[in-house]
Amino acid sequence: MANKGTCKADSCDKDVRAKGYCDRHYRKWRKGLMGKPRHRACNENDCGKAPYRRGLCEEHYGKHYGKKKAEAEAAPAAEAAPEAEAPAAEEATAE
Repeated sequence: MANKGTCKADSCDKDVRAKGYCDRHYRKWRKGLMGKPRHRACNENDCGKAPYRRGLCEEHYGKHYGKKKAEAEAAPAAEAAPEAEAPAAEEATAE
């Protein structure tokens, strides 16, 4: 296997593995610990995950724009009315 050069990290002269970094620095780069980030980060505070949609990671996108949130907000109001009517209907059929 041919030598691809030396690591582009400061004061490192090991052989390159990928992206111009040696094994050690490449692992750091993958974790986002090198100077230049691997990918843009989610717009939420202290979230380093990759963006999914609208600048948010999948988790935060689901919290802000997901169907489950809209259904959860609408469900308590819709469920309250039928529960009040259900016992009266059961009493009428039982007699």
